[in-house]
Amino acid sequence: MRKYRKVMLLLVFAVMLSVQNISVRAGKPLDEIERETIHIDVQEDGSMYITYEIDWKVLDSTSEGPLTWVKIGIPNEYVEELEFLSGSIRKISYYGSGGDYVRLDLKREYKAGETVNMKFSVHQHRMYEEVSGNYRYQFTPGWFDDISIKELKIIWAYEEGTETDMTFSDKEGGYIKTYHGLKPKEKVTVTVAYPKALYEFQDDYSSVSVGKIALTILAAVSGVLGLIIYAAVLYARRDRRKVKDSYEKNRGLGSVYVHSGHGRSGHGGGCACACACACAGGGRAGCSRKDFFYVRMKKKRE
Repeated sequence: MRKYRKVMLLLVFAVMLSVQNISVRAGKPLDEIERETIHIDVQEDGSMYITYEIDWKVLDSTSEGPLTWVKIGIPNEYVEELEFLSGSIRKISYYGSGGDYVRLDLKREYKAGETVNMKFSVHQHRMYEEVSGNYRYQFTPGWFDDISIKELKIIWAYEEGTETDMTFSDKEGGYIKTYHGLKPKEKVTVTVAYPKALYEFQDDYSSVSVGKIALTILAAVSGVLGLIIYAAVLYARRDRRKVKDSYEKNRGLGSVYVHSGHGRSGHGGGCACACACACAGGGRAGCSRKDFFYVRMKKKRE
C-alpha cells in the first residue's frame, strides 16, 4: 500500500511539474517581428502586387527548436507569381492548411538572438468590392497569434483620384501608415477607394492556387482511403470469430501526425491570417479573408 502511495505521489508531482513547465513556456514568446513593411501596387485590372519584407528575430530556439520555416498569412487563395527576393529564403510556396498562407523555407536554421530578413512578393487577386461608385479595398495584413510586431508599415502606391485613411508621403511616392507595438493577435486595416469614373477594374482571375487544389485532391484521396479502411475493419469484425485478431486494440485508426519540419508547427502564419478568423491557422499568424469579387458576382447572378 505504501509503495502504491509513493508511486501515486510521484505521478502527481510529475504531472504538476509538466504543467508548470508548459505554463512557463507559454508565457515566453518564441519570436518577435522587429520590422514589417508591406508595399502595395494596384494593377490596371484591380489586382495587387504585394511585396512583404520582414525582420524576424528568434528569442527562443530551445523550447521548440530553431527557426527553419515560417508561414505568412495572405488574404485569399487567388494568388500567383510567388517570388522570394532575399537570400535567406530557399523556397517559397502557397500553404493552404488551416487558411491561406505563403510558406517560406529558409536556407539555414536560425537560433536565439539571430534575426532573419525575409522579403517576397505575390500577385494577389479578387480584393476589391464595388461600393458607392468606387472600387474599395480594405486590406488587413496577416497578424500573428503569438508574436508581437514592433513596427509595421503599409505603403500604398498613389493613383489619381484615390481616397484613403492613410497619409500621403512624397518620400514614398504614395500613401503610408505606420503602427508600433502591435500585440499578438492585434489586427489593423487600411482602406483605399478608386473612383469608377476614372478606373475600370475587372479582376476576374479564377484559378485557385495549386496548393489549394493539391489539398482538395489529397482530402478526396484520404476520404476514399478512409472508406476502404473502414470497410476492412467491418470485414475484420465480421470474421472475428473465425480468425484470431492480432491487431493491437490501443493503436487505433486515427490520422497520422506529420511534423512541421522545423520544430515550430504553424510558425508565423498565420493565417497571416496566422489567425483568429475563418482563415485561421495554428499558432503563429492571421489574415483577413477577402473575396469580394465572388460575393459581387453571386449577387448579380441572383
